[in-house]
Amino acid sequence: MATFSPLNVGSFEFWETPFDVREKVFAELRANDPISWQGPPDSLLVEPEQNTDGFWAITKYEHIREISRKPKVFSNSEGIFLEDLPEPVRVGALSFIVQDAPEHTFLRGIVSNAFSPRHMKTLEDWTRDLVIDLIESIRPKGEADICEEFTKQLPGRIFCSFFNITEPQQVHDAIEGAEMIVSWNDPDFTKDHEPIMVFANAAEMLQDVAYALAEDRRKNPGEDLMSWIVDAEFEGRKLEDWEIGGFFVLMAGAANDTTRHAMAHGMLAFEQFPEQKALLLSDMEKYLDGAVDEVLRWSSVILHMRRQVMEDYEIGGKTLKKGDKLALFYCSGNRDEDIFEHPMEFDITRSPNRHITFGGGGPHFCLGSVLGKQMLKHAIREVYTRMPDLSIGEPEYLASSFMHGVKHLPATWSPDKGV
Repeated sequence: MATFSPLNVGSFEFWETPFDVREKVFAELRANDPISWQGPPDSLLVEPEQNTDGFWAITKYEHIREISRKPKVFSNSEGIFLEDLPEPVRVGALSFIVQDAPEHTFLRGIVSNAFSPRHMKTLEDWTRDLVIDLIESIRPKGEADICEEFTKQLPGRIFCSFFNITEPQQVHDAIEGAEMIVSWNDPDFTKDHEPIMVFANAAEMLQDVAYALAEDRRKNPGEDLMSWIVDAEFEGRKLEDWEIGGFFVLMAGAANDTTRHAMAHGMLAFEQFPEQKALLLSDMEKYLDGAVDEVLRWSSVILHMRRQVMEDYEIGGKTLKKGDKLALFYCSGNRDEDIFEHPMEFDITRSPNRHITFGGGGPHFCLGSVLGKQMLKHAIREVYTRMPDLSIGEPEYLASSFMHGVKHLPATWSPDKGV
């Protein structure tokens, strides 16, 4: 095996540095060692003696796409994190995202049936109404931690609305569990519990909500996502409760991470690049779709995903051996100079914008990508229509090697401006 790269992208120290500092390291790797062999990554989820394997850091856009589209060679079955979590924890919390064919094909097929065009239209209408209601509830204040009062609340409310969760304790558990499932290294959560228990407790909390909802919807179906899920079939079979529980946990985490943090990063980007905000406001409908894709590229909320090598494979002049683990660094691929002109500039007119924020293609491309883009589109439109002079302060970022998150973001605006 090759020697470890001196540019260590698996350490806590690396991920505690600002994004633009980390990007300089990724830029050097893309230029000189795009498939680099890294030492064991620092971890809070498993003990050091359980985390002794190195991993390949994949930093170029085309390499990420090539690997993503070869699921028989590069497996998801060992998880999406670099740590080797027990299988019951992986599958119970992450559903079909940590499975390969045929199980993945079956489960994704059922869930895809629930995301029919008719259902997606219903979800979009709900999303816009919820965005407007939430913004109007905070607009009179003129100032707030926009993460606490908007970007955190919106995905939680949308998630609960989609599943028609109305019982107060279930609403609390759904929103709290979604927050916890991606916060195992956040001191606010780990001060009372070990990181692995934060993750496991969150999964159990969400599963309990899912089981209760599934039991009720089988007896009392309605127009909501849980009703559609329990009724959906693929090749003559419906989901069992444990499968519904895993899917619910996956959806809760996905709703909480990509859309929540992308919204916050979008506000930061428009603050950093005021000419882009002015351009957006000059013709919202003309530039809105481009703004959504550029915010997704720029934010790269999911920093990486893991794969496991199932057979020896040559790529980029390196031989990846069966049993090796690797990380697809989307945050690096979205800044690849060979694909994106001036990648460190935020440009809502960028075209084409072939970002890989939702993955590099293949069977594991994010099932919720359309829904996530819908949420972000409505959020951008309504925020800058109803609070056009929104001004952002200094952010507090989530300390994580997996999630490019924003925990707190002070903001001010004029309550009497906008629609």
